[in-house]
Amino acid sequence: MSANQLNEAQYQAVFHRGGPLLVLAGAGSGKTRVITERIAALVERDVPEDAITAVTFTNKAAREMRQRLAARLGEKAERLRICTFHALGLAMVREHAELIGRRDNVSVFAGAEQRAALRGVLQEMRLPSDAEQVQRLLDRVSRLKSGLDVGDDAIEAIRRRYDVLLERMNAVDFDDLMILPIRLLTGHSQVQALWRERARHFLVDEYQDSSRVQYDLVRLLVPGDGNLTVVGDDDQSIYGWRGAEVRNLFQLEIDYPSLKVVRLEENYRSTGMILHAANSLIAHNSERLGKTLRSTLGSGKSVRIWQAANPDEEAERVAGDIRAQRASGNLQWSDFCILYRASYQSRPLEMALRTAGVSYHVTGGPSFFDRAEVQDVLAYLRLIANVADDLAFMRAVGRPRRGIGDKALGELGEFAVHRPCSLLEACLDEGLQHRLASTLRGFGEMIMACEHLFLHAEPDDAFDHLLNVSGLGQAVEDDAEDEVEAERRMANVYDLRRWWLRHAGNGGSLAEFLQRIFLLSDKEDKEPEGQVRLMTVHAAKGLEFGQVYVVGVEDGTFPHRSALEEKRLEEERRLMYVAMTRARFRLTLSYAQSRRRYGQVEKMLPSPFLHEPDQQSVRWADQDNDSAEAKEEIEDHMEAMRRSLGIS
Repeated sequence: MSANQLNEAQYQAVFHRGGPLLVLAGAGSGKTRVITERIAALVERDVPEDAITAVTFTNKAAREMRQRLAARLGEKAERLRICTFHALGLAMVREHAELIGRRDNVSVFAGAEQRAALRGVLQEMRLPSDAEQVQRLLDRVSRLKSGLDVGDDAIEAIRRRYDVLLERMNAVDFDDLMILPIRLLTGHSQVQALWRERARHFLVDEYQDSSRVQYDLVRLLVPGDGNLTVVGDDDQSIYGWRGAEVRNLFQLEIDYPSLKVVRLEENYRSTGMILHAANSLIAHNSERLGKTLRSTLGSGKSVRIWQAANPDEEAERVAGDIRAQRASGNLQWSDFCILYRASYQSRPLEMALRTAGVSYHVTGGPSFFDRAEVQDVLAYLRLIANVADDLAFMRAVGRPRRGIGDKALGELGEFAVHRPCSLLEACLDEGLQHRLASTLRGFGEMIMACEHLFLHAEPDDAFDHLLNVSGLGQAVEDDAEDEVEAERRMANVYDLRRWWLRHAGNGGSLAEFLQRIFLLSDKEDKEPEGQVRLMTVHAAKGLEFGQVYVVGVEDGTFPHRSALEEKRLEEERRLMYVAMTRARFRLTLSYAQSRRRYGQVEKMLPSPFLHEPDQQSVRWADQDNDSAEAKEEIEDHMEAMRRSLGIS
């Protein structure tokens, strides 16, 4: 891209010569272009590729950035360090594992693995370990480790035992991927010097989503006068509930006194009316650095506000309007998106869309990696890659069933503690005296044989041998209720096999393959094509659609009741701002007069977010029947009816 394709503010950000830089990038202002072009400009200024590190928050965003740079820089892009915060943390943990009591084939525990580890700790401490208690305490331990909570003596004791268990199993959890690198940087000057050199130019995308501990990591990597570039938007900071701190943006000016601020205010996504409504809404927030977006697409249509008696009527109105808009214009189903504050709000919408014959996709289904058959294969692979992974052992040894129950595992665990060794190593210990010793030894020998194959045999032979010798392949089919389910489940297993072969074909190890999988925070499924999209506002961040409907805009629904109770109104307003700025050409905000909660019908009031935008940019459609826009809508619906009846 040539410099004359950048607007003035983008040019300033891309060619900033050095020192700390904050790019305050409004919605649709080309922030991804700016950060990738800045990296390209650094490389073209002969900054060594291994001195540039760029981090973001999702694998999808990191992939997109790398793809753009590959198109721009060719092979040089392969030498750039572009990853998520957690992937950067894992790289540091692996490279310096011995300094933090780990080996370089460390396992990453998430979700089920974390819960199982904590459950073991609670059982050992003779504390309640039901599923609800485990999740509650895991949340507290996570907040404690990330500095978001202050623990009492009891939770501190649980946390210490949990951390000791992870260390014994050569594992870390996602919190450790930030905490342990900070420990390395603060406790080992040579490590800090090495990584500061690799972060001589350090760039952070979506900076408004950073947590306090992530900002601490940035501060350790980049000195106060260093070449730090952060790109973010305080008006789109919507993840406070998971630790993101919008105040990190304000803290930059304190910790980096020479900080230069560049505001990207030209919007290439939304029409003027939509932007004017969004700008005047977010102006009610006091905690912001301030900017005003300007549209490059002209004025466009007013933002519509609809009223419905209840969610069913609201959903039917949305479905009918989508059909009418598609029939009367040159539009596809994929041009439309319906947003809501909470996932339960999708139910009446799905029913209405099905009834109307509208093809749709609900974003946020079960993860591929959460499916039982995939988890089973992954347990074996994790154990092959890391014989100290006791949680993987406990899942693998029971699938398929080998007659090894909880009692036998408990006895094996006691033996392993006294040795001390991992559960797999205990199986192979000649001193093991147990009625199932031969079965356990056979399982251990099978895993060790598979380990040899994954190191030395062809990748497809190793994977197929595992399925056969373990009995997993047959078990997947046997456990299915019918042939259709068996075929579906085996297809999932073979998808995993295909990904492994592709990874191995590029020279990647099994440990790296597993680490990549367990760092995936965003789904790998293909984006749905040719369908109306339904999703929560949180899931829509970063996306854009021609026509957007935001439903359930009622006081207590959006803003959410819990947010009001916790005095998080400004974050809810930012969330509404994000919802509004997903729309390119037409935006509709809708509310219901009543909604069923806990079996009772409650009267609802319109959200304050409907009254805060400048009313010159909105149109209350149910009170307006005479304007040109209202008449155009009526004609659209009439045209849709004529087409459905075959009348030209």
